[in-house]
Amino acid sequence: MTDFYNREWLRKYQVNDVKTVAEFLARYYKKDRYTGRGEEYAAGLLASYQDDFNTLGVCWASHHDNVTGEIVAFFNEDFKEVLQ
Repeated sequence: MTDFYNREWLRKYQVNDVKTVAEFLARYYKKDRYTGRGEEYAAGLLASYQDDFNTLGVCWASHHDNVTGEIVAFFNEDFKEVLQ
């Protein structure tokens, strides 16, 4: 079973051609599932992905939701995990 709290399993799906979460969604997320659902939905999705990026150090899109047909992940390389 995949440990979704361990980000390293996503490394093989990492993309490096975007610089922001907004750019990640614009480039990889299917338009009909992102902006095609209206501005309010798109803003909420962006906020959710930005929160994951800030708190988990990565955001990703499933193969169902993105244009590649495979998982894609965008890593926050400046993320410093806080141990509790």
